[in-house]
Amino acid sequence: MSSLYAMSSIRLAATRFTGVAKPSFILSRNRFYSTEVTKKKKKAPAADITQIPIKNIGVVADYYVPPKFFSSPVTSWHNLLFRRLGLFAVNTYNIVKFRRETGLKPKFNDWKEQAVEQFVKANKVFAASCSQAPSKRESYIETQLAGVCGSSVISSMVKRSRTLPTNAKLDWKLEKIESNPKVIMFGALPDSNNITALVQFVLQFRTKQKFSLKTLDKKEPMVSERSVESNLVYTLDPFSNEMVFVGSVFRSDHNRGLSPDTDINDARALIELQNRCADIFRNQK
Repeated sequence: MSSLYAMSSIRLAATRFTGVAKPSFILSRNRFYSTEVTKKKKKAPAADITQIPIKNIGVVADYYVPPKFFSSPVTSWHNLLFRRLGLFAVNTYNIVKFRRETGLKPKFNDWKEQAVEQFVKANKVFAASCSQAPSKRESYIETQLAGVCGSSVISSMVKRSRTLPTNAKLDWKLEKIESNPKVIMFGALPDSNNITALVQFVLQFRTKQKFSLKTLDKKEPMVSERSVESNLVYTLDPFSNEMVFVGSVFRSDHNRGLSPDTDINDARALIELQNRCADIFRNQK
């Protein structure tokens, strides 16, 4: 499958899924395509996202993650409240669409449990890879995380592992889950017929994590323990229950609206977004 076809399929699904910028998307399924659907001009057959392995589907939008009220100016609180209500409406619409078109019930508890397990395994495998010889790190990560992480996340981890010293040993441990994982964004990704085929959701929770880095030139390891808030993105096939960890996002700025900032019709911008989100160890700028 060509990368051009894959990207066009992702853009198509993202356009239909991230319709929050177009009020018409919540009116009816037949009006979801906006005015372009009503044109009589014939178009080429739409690309189908179901033809892409879910491991190759990255984060399809720069999702809105509500900022904390007390970390935002008081003057913005009323806007933040309305945006949270809008996000609730979008999630409700997508859940209803999912149930109606798939005939399935969302298995949020099962999905959250699997998502946390994949998050833990991704961190443990990356830490363990750093104890491998540099020539073996790539194959180790790819082998251990096949079926757990998306292709872009694996690629990002491989690049990160190359920057670590050869004489280092990195350990990672999940000390505690400090807040109950919750789905803060639920998206129903449609196929070429606008019928729900896949799901992408954002899972938010806070954990206490312990890092330990030991090198041969130091007697004592460097140990760091900290609380980390994670907003993790997963792609799911609800029919087969196949799910992969495809990236992470940060809380949105208080000035940002509910609609995505990234133009999903811009292939270059979408690729940059997916690559950025796939780097789950990056710091927020």
